[in-house]
Amino acid sequence: MKKLTLFCLVLLLSGCVEKEIIDDINIEVGVGYDLAEDSKDKYRGTVLFQEFQPDKSVINRTFSGSGKLRQDLLLEVTKQSSEPVVTGGMKIAVFGPDVSRAGIYDLIDSFQRDASIGARVFVATSEGKAEDLMKGEYGTRGNSTYIYNLIQHNIAHRDIPKTNLHILAHDYYQKGKDPFLPQLKKVSNDKIEIFGISLFKDDKEVDSLPVKDMFFFKLLVDKYSEGNFDVKLKKGELAAVKSIRSKHDIKMSDNHASINIKIEGIIREYTGDELATDVIGAVQKNLEKKIEKECLRLLKQFQELGIDPIGLGQMKKSKQRDFDYKKWEDEYKTLGFDVKCNVEIEETGIIE
Repeated sequence: MKKLTLFCLVLLLSGCVEKEIIDDINIEVGVGYDLAEDSKDKYRGTVLFQEFQPDKSVINRTFSGSGKLRQDLLLEVTKQSSEPVVTGGMKIAVFGPDVSRAGIYDLIDSFQRDASIGARVFVATSEGKAEDLMKGEYGTRGNSTYIYNLIQHNIAHRDIPKTNLHILAHDYYQKGKDPFLPQLKKVSNDKIEIFGISLFKDDKEVDSLPVKDMFFFKLLVDKYSEGNFDVKLKKGELAAVKSIRSKHDIKMSDNHASINIKIEGIIREYTGDELATDVIGAVQKNLEKKIEKECLRLLKQFQELGIDPIGLGQMKKSKQRDFDYKKWEDEYKTLGFDVKCNVEIEETGIIE
């Protein structure tokens, strides 16, 4: 009798669960935010959906709306959609330049409060309007997958430091470290490229790094497991250093930061006649000098902007019990830097 009662209860409870068939709902997979043209305290959001076809192709669909809150936007989108809107599949959120400069805190806070949005969502800024970027036709697997894979690939194999919604929120709330985000640019209706790195003070974008600086920036804030860099030599030859692995060590004293960078790599290409021992030594030396010079320049640039994307303040705080953040803001303005780099070429192929 008890077993029968239990079985009946299970059947009753299962009937209370709301079922959603994937073909009968619109799953939000991406969103772009700009400021509304009619009001600077409203957002214009463009929500991206993907409709999967029987032949495995994907149709990208976007709906746009305006509002002061994210929920206002979703309400506007729901009015345009013939199926229920579900937020649990979001992969990418993009902020237009006007939103990035005005402040992104409200939107980041709304993402965190939504239990259906995962912490590994990629967040990025756009060089132009986020709405225009979301409305392209990229790849064959859908726009959100294309943009997500573009960022993921450049984190794993190129020059974007590790980033996602969780890391962004952590950097924002942590005193002594300022956030940064990858910046995207729509090149054509079927192509997006990495345009740089957006630098933030609190939740407002204050500057951006061009692509040429991203290699050095990643050396300072992250580590390479696989990277690439071309080294110029005196006679005009080029050597391509591939499979770069890197790590850095930062030591803080009273008014000084010492940064040591170690790099291991392989020379895969060389435009000269012979890759002799002296050439290998020149590659190592030139790369060391280039890294030390450019990283020092970036550190001084951050100091002038009053931002700390490296997290030097957090490092000092972790080793000082009576750390005073307000005092640190003044100390940071006169902080001294030195950068030392050690490059080891582990493999060169066949040397003639």
